[in-house]
Order: sequence, then structure tokens, then C-alpha cells
Amino acid sequence: MKLDFFILFFFYLVSILSTLGYGLYFQRIINIPYNKKCLGYSGLIGLFFLTIYSYLSNFFYAHNIYHNLIILFIGLVLFYLSYIRRLFSKKEIKFLVILFSIIFISFLISKTHDDFPYYHFPYTYYLTQNSSLIGIGSFNHGFRTPSSLFYFNSLFYLPIIKYYLFHLGSAIIFGSAVYIFLSNIREGIKKKKINYIYYFDLFSLIFILVFFYRLAEHGTDRSAQILIFLILTEILRILVLKKITIYEISILSILFSITISLKAFYFLYGLLIFPVLFIILKSNNFKDFLEKIFFNKAFYFSILLIILVLITNFFNTGCLIYPISTSCFASFDWSIPLKEIDKMALHYENWSKAGATPNFRVEDPSSYVKNLNWINGWLNRYFLYKVSDFLLSLIVLTLVFKFTFYSNVKKKIFFNKKILLIYLTIIVLFIEWFINHPTLRYGGFSLIAVLFFIPSSLVIETYGQKLKQIKKRTFIIILIGVTIFTLRNVDRIIQENKKYNYNVFINPYFNVDNARFFRIETKINNLINNYNGCQNHKKECKNKNEYVVTKKLNKYIFTRNK
Repeated sequence: MKLDFFILFFFYLVSILSTLGYGLYFQRIINIPYNKKCLGYSGLIGLFFLTIYSYLSNFFYAHNIYHNLIILFIGLVLFYLSYIRRLFSKKEIKFLVILFSIIFISFLISKTHDDFPYYHFPYTYYLTQNSSLIGIGSFNHGFRTPSSLFYFNSLFYLPIIKYYLFHLGSAIIFGSAVYIFLSNIREGIKKKKINYIYYFDLFSLIFILVFFYRLAEHGTDRSAQILIFLILTEILRILVLKKITIYEISILSILFSITISLKAFYFLYGLLIFPVLFIILKSNNFKDFLEKIFFNKAFYFSILLIILVLITNFFNTGCLIYPISTSCFASFDWSIPLKEIDKMALHYENWSKAGATPNFRVEDPSSYVKNLNWINGWLNRYFLYKVSDFLLSLIVLTLVFKFTFYSNVKKKIFFNKKILLIYLTIIVLFIEWFINHPTLRYGGFSLIAVLFFIPSSLVIETYGQKLKQIKKRTFIIILIGVTIFTLRNVDRIIQENKKYNYNVFINPYFNVDNARFFRIETKINNLINNYNGCQNHKKECKNKNEYVVTKKLNKYIFTRNK
């Protein structure tokens, strides 16, 4: 066994602990009270804080190895100080380390996500080599829609390990969510609160383990959908408590802002807040709610993250939200032409409606996407191959839960209007998803799953069972989920070994094709070197390249050569 396996695991683990250290420290700054389930949230808060820092710092300097070593070390010091202050117990941290050690099997990949070599890796690597440049959206369509995960991951370009932690953000979101759901379930058993939220958390946990088992497939889409499950469980808890505290406002603000920073169209999921606001207004606590908002530090940091995302989008493309042309400013030199923006918006919609696949393209995309002309094509080329399998899997999962927790003794079904309000909001989001971007990766996984999980959880809650039975059956369900997660990843690694000669104990790193992974950084370097060479010789170079480079306020600006 080569040392590389242990090196990768070491850097993976210390990077997670460093992120957790920032989360525990930042949690105190924004006055989020600590409780037992918050150690999982501390990981997400650490990711949240480091993402904000990454956006801000990259305006001024690159996230090179030396910079990142300092960031890593400070995080580990903060983690140690949190341990000294007893902000968590040894038992909790042991559990977290064991959990992320199990998840490490999913972190081992040979073949990455299809978008990873196209723009995930190139964009993240660009952040480690340059402070923010202006107009880079012209280099690559993916560079026009960067995710906050790229900024977070860029902080873990480290010595020895180099860029092999560039999918760490997905692992932290995945592991933190699993920890939170497990903590919620444990707390429910401890306090004997076995209600529909308990079963919703259990459904969400098993779904994440079984359906999102492979980190390489997460990209930025599945991480966002994992956060949607967390947002919904927090909202359901607010409905039960019939009040919203500073803690809930802080957590929801952070979860929403991270989700939106991953994918801009998740702005729409802000609709989930309206049922909560309606309930608050009905209880005459709206004034108290506004006070908690206005004096909430987490809320303002969340706004800051969204503003930083919009500013970055603007400097990349001239648009605040690409490819929404109404948010674009065409007058700047680096702005993407409006015709091209509209063309790409049509392409994304056409692709999501199965009008464009690797082996097929409709002749007239603009007519195809209008009204419901796309339905037949979507049914034949997408629904029958992907959505139908997903629905079947959800039905099987629901039946497994039903038969596992089934009891002849049933309690009376309690109709809750508040839950109905949330459910109707989810249906509205589902209709929007189906009409505009009906592909599972664009929110379909979480929306469809939740439409199954909420009513199923309400039905299972009516089964009258003793706590001892519920505890035993819950353990069986979780054991099955963890086993499936582990076996599917073991099988994946075995298949990758056969197909790509990938041996995790000899070379545990994902495959890097220099020609694909570094092509944009090479282009950027050549353009900058050519510009600097011309400036040093104090002459104007005739630029035969596709791009023209200028420099203002110490920032390189890239525009297309007209």
C-alpha cells in the first residue's frame, strides 16, 4: 500500500476539522447558540464563512498554497480552542470523525463528474493562480455560472495534495447533512418526540445515502438539493413550535444563502418562507419577527454572500444572473452580447426539456420549448429513462418504510393546515420546475422526493408503536441505508478499477487530463504574458488572438477581439 492513500485521507480529515473550527468560532460571532445538533450545522457554518472569505479575498490575491496553509492552520487552532472551551464532547467529535471516515469511500473517485474537467476544476484552479480577473466568462460557458463551491474548494489547494481536494465542499455538505439528520433522529428518540418530522428526517437521511451515494456525481446541483431537505426540516419544526427564534432565523438564512450561491435559480425556493410568514402574521408576532431579523448578524452575512455572488457574476459576464438577459448590462467592454445570452438561455431550456442530448438535437429549439410542444419528446427521451426509474425507486423506499413501521394499532389522523400550506408551496415549485427546467438535477430530485416523504411521514406517524419498537426499526433502516451506501461505493470502485485501472491503495487520486483540466489557465497565462511583454517593451502589440487584454486599477480585463 502506497503512502498516497494515507496522505489523501489525512488532508481530507484535517481540512474538515479546520472548516469545523471556523464554523464553531463564527457561530459565536453571529450569536448562534450551541446545542447538540449544531455540530453538524457548525460544519455548514464553517463552509458558509470560508465561502464569504474566499469571494472577498480573491478580489485581492490568489488562493495559492502558502495562503491556504495559513487558512488551514488557523482553522485547526480554532478547532482546538473550541475543544478546550468544551463546545463539543469527545463523543461527538469521535462520531463525526467516524462518519466522515465512512464517507471517505465516496470521496475516492477515478472518473469525475462530466462538468468537472469542463469548468468545475478549471475555474477552481484559476482561483488558486489569479486574483479575480474581469471578463473571464468569454473563455467558457461554465465560467459564466460559477458556483460558490468553487470558491470554497479553492482554499484547499495545498502542498503535497495539490488540487485533489477540489470536491471537498460536496463532502462537507453531504456529511454535515447526514450528521444533522442522525442527530435529529437521536434527539427525537431521546425526548420521545416521534412525529411526522422524525420520519421525514429518516426519509431524507436514507434518500441522501442511497440516491446521492457518489460524490463525483454531485456537481453543484445535488449539494443544493441536500440543503433543500435541511431547509424543509427546519421549516417543519417551526410549524410545530408555532414560533421562530433567532436560532431558526440564523440557520434558515445561512442555508438559503448557501443554496442560492450554489445555483442562482434556487432564489425561487424563497417561496417556502411565505407559509412561515403567514403563520407568524396570524399569531400576531410579526413585529417580534422583524426585530429578530434586523438584529440578526447571520441574516446580514447571508445577504453579503448573495451580493458577492452577484458582483462576481457581473465581473465575469456583465450579468448579475446569467443567462437572464434582463439582469445584464451590455455597455461594458467585457459583457457577453445579449444575442448570445438569449441563445444560451434557449439552449439550457432546450437541454432540460430533452431537446438536446449527446445523440440528438431538435431542428427548431425555439418552437420546441414553447407551450407544451416538448412534452412528447421529454417523455420519450427523459422520463422513460430517468424519471420513471427514480419514481419506481421512491415507491420502493416508501413501501420499505411503510412495512418496517407498520402496526395494526393506528392513531387518529390529525389534519394540519400548516403542513398543507407547505405542501401546496412545494407543489407550486414542482409546477414551476416541470414547466421551465424539468430535469432531475435542476431541483427535481428533492421536489419529487419531498412530495412523497411528507404524506408518507404523516401516515407512518399514525401507526401506534412503542418507543422500543420504533428505536429498533429505526436502527434497522439506518443500518440498511449505510450498508447500501458502502456497498454501492465499493462496487463503483471495483468497476472503476476494471475499467480505468483505478487502485485506491496505489493511486487514490482522480484522473487529471492536462489538456482538458488546464487549458483555460494556459490560455489566461499566455494572454497575460503577451500583454505584459508588450507593455515592458513599451509598444503596442498587434493582437491576433481571439481576446484583447487591458489593465485598469491593477485588474486584467479580457474582451473579445472584434
